[in-house]
Amino acid sequence: MLVLKYSKLSDACFISHIDWLRHVSRILRRADIPVKYSQGFNPHALVFFSPPLAVGVSSVAEYLSIDADMQGDELLARYNAAVPSTLKASEVFMCAKNPNLQGVTVAADYVFDTPYKDIDLTNGFEIEYQKKGKTVRENVADKIFGAFNVDGKLMLRLAAGNTSLRPDRILQELNNRLGTCLTAADVCKTAQYVSADGRLISVDELLSLEGRK
Repeated sequence: MLVLKYSKLSDACFISHIDWLRHVSRILRRADIPVKYSQGFNPHALVFFSPPLAVGVSSVAEYLSIDADMQGDELLARYNAAVPSTLKASEVFMCAKNPNLQGVTVAADYVFDTPYKDIDLTNGFEIEYQKKGKTVRENVADKIFGAFNVDGKLMLRLAAGNTSLRPDRILQELNNRLGTCLTAADVCKTAQYVSADGRLISVDELLSLEGRK
């Protein structure tokens, strides 16, 4: 199994996850990548994704797992030749099996285009958003794992995967606290994490370890 680490930048961040699934199928055909298929009555391409990215949020840390009989360098070159600069892959990893990033990812880092300021969570962090036509209010303090200063900008580590906290859903409360006017376009995902032995390790580290087995 080969895993590409790729970006979604500029206009590409407005491609929804559902549309991206269709785009990837076309990209792999255009790149002439020999993807393997599952067995059985309804075979499907053995292509797997990391957790969905909120529309409008950019990223330099998305992952695409592909089961194909080819060298990693060749896959990287063919993929990059078939996509615009806003979707280029920066690295490729080799794993013995599908790392199931959709299921094991538990956190992600997001850099907000605003100067760093500590976020006080002692009294909670209540947000309001629409879900299936209903207004939901939720205290998400337990899904914010930390605030960090990255090159003078605010970075938040948020829950991801099965209990995710979308960065676009916290923008209203974040703007209220910071006195800013941030939108989803001012947010960039920079890393994703899994849990191993009670600590967070980056997906890059996980894939590197898998590749050495």
